[in-house]
Amino acid sequence: MPEVTPAMEGQTIAPSNVISIDVFNVTDRNSTVVPSTGIIFCLSYICLLIAFCGLLGNSIVIWLLGFRIPKNKFTVYFLNLAIADVLFLFSVWVQLVVIICMKSGHWISDVDTRNISIFMGLLYNVGFNTGIYLLMTVSIERCLCALYPIWYQYRHPKHQSDIVCILLWALSGLVTGLENFIPGSEPRTAVYLFTSALFLLVIILMILSSLILFITVQKISDKCQPLRLYIVIIVSVVVFLISVVPARLLGLLLYFKVLSSYFLLVYFYFITVLCSSVNCAANPFIYFLVGSLRRWRFSGSFFIALQRIFKDETETKDNSKRLPKSNVFE
Repeated sequence: MPEVTPAMEGQTIAPSNVISIDVFNVTDRNSTVVPSTGIIFCLSYICLLIAFCGLLGNSIVIWLLGFRIPKNKFTVYFLNLAIADVLFLFSVWVQLVVIICMKSGHWISDVDTRNISIFMGLLYNVGFNTGIYLLMTVSIERCLCALYPIWYQYRHPKHQSDIVCILLWALSGLVTGLENFIPGSEPRTAVYLFTSALFLLVIILMILSSLILFITVQKISDKCQPLRLYIVIIVSVVVFLISVVPARLLGLLLYFKVLSSYFLLVYFYFITVLCSSVNCAANPFIYFLVGSLRRWRFSGSFFIALQRIFKDETETKDNSKRLPKSNVFE
């Protein structure tokens, strides 16, 4: 029987907060309930490759949106989304390097490993939470712009995007702090139920707003070319729902012991890291594919692709006038 670790004592730590040190407190105890070293290496290198591609792509996005492309309300959101993805992928990279070093026999003190794991775990959760909040916000704002273009154009405060991003980062930090620093089993369970309910609300709002955007795209596609930003948001939400939501549901099953956490703890860690890394790494490629596709042919650089997506504010306003003024569901 494997020794119980802090991550497995009752219900003190939510599965979403399992970090590399907790995984190895299990893997070093009993090899019959965890993957072999070869499987761990294979999964780690796959996740490292995806994280590296995501770091490279999102870093390019940060450079272009931050310094090359004219700023508007939506570039602010996507710039912050890229920063959140970089934080998340960097934390994944460091945790996986620690895992590979430990499994390769390289000595790392328990204190150093614990400190690295705690700090990277915080970055992991802050980056992940901020990313989904930003994606939800972009979906809702674009939905409002599609439904009420004139109202949205003239009622949108000048610095609303900057203020909203600051508030979302603060909310993410608050949620991460509650999940990681609230003592006691029962308070942690209450916090995890609250954050799970918040996650569910985010998913519902994201799905509804994306459905409205999809219907809007279908209605205007016969008359004119829909905004590329609509397509980017819809595809990003679909990728998120496919890659992240199932892992989160698995976490709920583990947390409430519907499934055996002893057997699935390590698998859950790698499944979560892999799925979330795919979600974060996919965004730059979505931008490039959508922005560079013209008449079913790819053309232009990454910079040109982003320019086509994040058009000048005047072009966005002109395009918003093409949207149907009637009810989207008619």
